[in-house]
Amino acid sequence: MEPLRVLLIEDSEDDAELTLRQLKKGGYEPIAKRVDTPESMRAALEMREWDIILSDYTMPEFSGPAALALLHSTGLDVPFIVISGAMGEESAVALMRAGAHDYIMKDNLARLIPAIERELREAEVRRARQRAEADLALAAKVFESSVEGVLIADHEARILRINKAFTEITGYTEADVVGQRPSILQSGRHDRDFYRAMWQSINDNGYWQGEIWNRRKNGEIFPEWLTISEVTDASGQRTHLIGGFTDMSQQKQAEDRIHHLMYYDALTDLPNRALFRERCKRAMSRAWRSGKRVAYLHFDIDRFVTINDTLGHQVGDQLLQQVSQRLAGSVRQQDLVARFTGDEFGIAMADLDRDTSVEDLLHTVVSAFSEPFHAQGREIFLAPSIGVAIFPDDTSDFSELARFADTALHVAKRDGGANYHFYKQSMNRRADDRLDMESALRRALEREEFQLYYQPQWSLATGEIIGVEALLRWQRRDEDMMLPGKFIPLLEETSLIIPVGEWILRQACADHKAWMTMGFKPTPVAVNLSARQFRDKGLVSMLRRVLEDTGIDTEMIELEITESCVMEDPEEALKTLQAFHDMGVRIAIDDFGTGYSSLSYLKRFPLDVLKIDQTFVADVPADNDDAAIIDTIIAMGHRLKLSVIAEGVETQEQADFLREHGCDNVQGYFYDRPMPGEELLSRFIKV
Repeated sequence: MEPLRVLLIEDSEDDAELTLRQLKKGGYEPIAKRVDTPESMRAALEMREWDIILSDYTMPEFSGPAALALLHSTGLDVPFIVISGAMGEESAVALMRAGAHDYIMKDNLARLIPAIERELREAEVRRARQRAEADLALAAKVFESSVEGVLIADHEARILRINKAFTEITGYTEADVVGQRPSILQSGRHDRDFYRAMWQSINDNGYWQGEIWNRRKNGEIFPEWLTISEVTDASGQRTHLIGGFTDMSQQKQAEDRIHHLMYYDALTDLPNRALFRERCKRAMSRAWRSGKRVAYLHFDIDRFVTINDTLGHQVGDQLLQQVSQRLAGSVRQQDLVARFTGDEFGIAMADLDRDTSVEDLLHTVVSAFSEPFHAQGREIFLAPSIGVAIFPDDTSDFSELARFADTALHVAKRDGGANYHFYKQSMNRRADDRLDMESALRRALEREEFQLYYQPQWSLATGEIIGVEALLRWQRRDEDMMLPGKFIPLLEETSLIIPVGEWILRQACADHKAWMTMGFKPTPVAVNLSARQFRDKGLVSMLRRVLEDTGIDTEMIELEITESCVMEDPEEALKTLQAFHDMGVRIAIDDFGTGYSSLSYLKRFPLDVLKIDQTFVADVPADNDDAAIIDTIIAMGHRLKLSVIAEGVETQEQADFLREHGCDNVQGYFYDRPMPGEELLSRFIKV
């Protein structure tokens, strides 16, 4: 049996039972509720949905017309059938006009089942129509409120309707486009094949989707994501075409911005390394086909790290921007300038004929640095070091070309900077040796391959030893002892000088402490600080830690700093030197006379010793100029109440000259060569 939810408005239980039996007889399983007052009917209507309402016409406290009025007041659409034992024709007509769906006399209940079946069918039709009307209203609302532009066209693609978003995106009103074809929007960017493929997809599949460029009413071309769908009738014939699209202008702008960030340097707006690689490869392909060449220039700015650390990153950024502008203006239109990272730049000189002089082009690039740069009121001179590799002369592989240019750059920097070098095959061997040495240096500390040698320093007045200088040596496995000139620059460049420098200081302090225990005369041990160490922010705390760990008398440690090192940033150097002085450590200025010291700064520095550079000592007394310089340094040092020591003394004549001109102390091979600590003890320990 089919369930039927029935609301019975009936005061007689017997009549209600009679009606239910009739429903069951007609094949229904009634789920019924009987009510006989307005209140109980209202409660029943609120409680659940009903398929049908069967109502008596006359009841003591209620009536059929009143029940019908109550149903209408709720807005519910439920078939309402009156079942009456005695109802006149006029009353029945009035009830039907009031909205009842049918009436049945109780003595003719056989009509009940057909009437219910008819009303249930008509109720379903009404509900379907209501849903369709609601769907149409919703579709119309969606059509008008959609943020997508929508057009509806007939089967011949003539526009019938557009929505508000269509007008907002394109600028065209409905009056502009109704009756027109969508081709009114064409931008001219797509060829016939594009549109032919579009319509082929619509005809074959009833659908096309993709990116297309169209034109607004004001002439502006814009990108859109377009979907075209075909609407067909029951026979499969096309009746309409519906197009929906979104404006992709902002998305395209965002994509362009992301692409720019991916391939351009944020500070200088030059191409970055990734874009440089791509375009340089293209230039190499063109050159290969046309028999031309490409020059790959890899360069950086000499001393830029020092400038950046001294004057600040803001000044450094301004200088990099100015360098970028000058470089871009110094190359040809077909060349490419890129910033790799920091102060590293690259230039690809493309389409070079065999008779084109790369050196002439290089001179043009270098000349961009001839005039001073300006930042925050300062006038700053910069110079580049450049490595050059040529395609296809040096290699036909881009990665190798970049590596060869980098190798040539290292040679240019090794030779003092402010110059350029073309790649040569021999550089590869030196580069490989350098990589091997760097790798070995990184393991040298843990393998305990470093050693300290000590060179005595002598008093010219008494002939006694007054100190020793600690000098680093490297004993690689199964190789000869290596002097510092061969590996110290690499330690500096790789920043390995920081841990190695701490080891030197710690070892020198430990050795000195042991010598004192054995009876060695209390004399200071001098330890050199490199420029990279001196700039290290952790230097002062490291020194304090080593002094505390070893327990050495701080006056027995003398730190040697080169003149050029302290003059890179005199104010910052003063703070560091004062921290040394406050710890009780002696301070010596090494290689004095080779830098550009200001007497006003020397007076402010808490110094103890001036060391005359050996280049001045080498040619005295024969060279009058060097003799005059030494005489001046000695006099200036004594006026500043500093002890003066000359290094590199190798002859009796040099020693006599220095003694006669008042030099306090000397060191050099004329007196003693550097020696291991054990040998130093065996020669100078008190017995």
